[in-house]
Amino acid sequence: MPRSSARSRSATPVWFGRLGLELRRLASPLLVSTRGLLSITFEIPLDPLPVPGEALQPWCFWERPADDHRLLGLGEALRLSKRGDGRFTRLRQCVAEREAGWIHIEQGQARCQARAFLGFAFDPVDPGEGPWESFPNLLWIVPSLLLEWRRGCCSLTFSQDCARREAPARVIDRWMRLLLRLLETSDGAATAAPRLLEMREEPSGAAWSRDVAEAVAAIRDDSFLHKVVLSRTQRLRFDGVPDSATLLDRLAGDFSGCTILGVRLGQATLLAATPERLLSMAGGEVCSDAIAGTLPADGWPEGEGMRHHEHRPVVEAVCAALGRWCDTVEAEAQPTTLSLPGLAHLATPVRGRLSPEADVHDLLEALHPTPAVGGVPRQAAMAWIRAHERHARGWYTGGFGWVGDGDRAELAVVLRSGLLRGTQLMLHAGAGITRISRPANELAETELKLRTLRDRLLS
Repeated sequence: MPRSSARSRSATPVWFGRLGLELRRLASPLLVSTRGLLSITFEIPLDPLPVPGEALQPWCFWERPADDHRLLGLGEALRLSKRGDGRFTRLRQCVAEREAGWIHIEQGQARCQARAFLGFAFDPVDPGEGPWESFPNLLWIVPSLLLEWRRGCCSLTFSQDCARREAPARVIDRWMRLLLRLLETSDGAATAAPRLLEMREEPSGAAWSRDVAEAVAAIRDDSFLHKVVLSRTQRLRFDGVPDSATLLDRLAGDFSGCTILGVRLGQATLLAATPERLLSMAGGEVCSDAIAGTLPADGWPEGEGMRHHEHRPVVEAVCAALGRWCDTVEAEAQPTTLSLPGLAHLATPVRGRLSPEADVHDLLEALHPTPAVGGVPRQAAMAWIRAHERHARGWYTGGFGWVGDGDRAELAVVLRSGLLRGTQLMLHAGAGITRISRPANELAETELKLRTLRDRLLS
């Protein structure tokens, strides 16, 4: 897909007026008669747009460049949020109530896969404080406008919660103004990249290495804890505000085999290029990537130990989680090497045939957090992280993606990510700690991950 043409198009293309007339003709009576959610989809001749940066919010962005599939959602027709244990199960109940009366209309050849975005924090009890204060623990959002580019076509979905009982003319005018502002924002000239003024690690390398040593000692002494994933942050401060669209373009260009994520809520923007699919559902089948074990470009001296202590437990846990909701589950006997710029991971795709009663919320409850981001066993690792980690992860190592009709959904684990707030960008990295871990090696792994992400964002 062309990525730069969106910055030079006319703000009001010729189809804009015709779309407005057709939308008024079709939507006006439905906005009066509908009592729940209403979504109307059109096919439009529009090249991919960049995200609107800080000019408009909230927005959600999802892209898999390798699959030629891209989503951009703007505004919110409806949002649901939950927090605490069992959050996915409680969300399912609320979503089911909304879906029961949700009217979808697809005009002509228009076809869309996605209907809503879903994102969540790593820890179900994370209150979302500090830099993550504008990110709910669990968020399900139907955007007012949803653009989906797939296989060279673009669909545009307008959505409204008709329970608000707004005048149809007012709703339609808001839709069209929002679309026009998005088109106008995409015409803005690219600004010069701000200069990096300061870079600070939290915790320091020495302090984090001590945390790793303490975790290794606990694993060797405690028969109940076998693996725990620890993370750290790096804070970058600039002399201006980095452009979100430019940063996402860089990530998509360098990490074309990854999923590119962007979420703007309040005064913060989440950016990520993650290699790990938490789950992909379609046609009664599900796939989840078991990824654990990081190798630099020149290999890793303890590869076999890593396969046994770090990667295999992730594969086993993903198979067990999917097995609760699948009739069959399959995984390769040996991992492959997933090569990315500057590093590689051990990866094993796990596939299953879904049972008729399974849905995305059941699978999320069973899968998250996998040992790749939490540890083994799950509860013991979560307790260790809550007691010892020096910062709130927020959505880092949580998940984000989209859900559609029936059993369609795709969500990724939020890895290789940064949180942008004004002139500051906070990067995240982590490593899986086992009984054979060496603090110096684990520190080097996090520095490699941070450097790889930082170099791409600042290039």
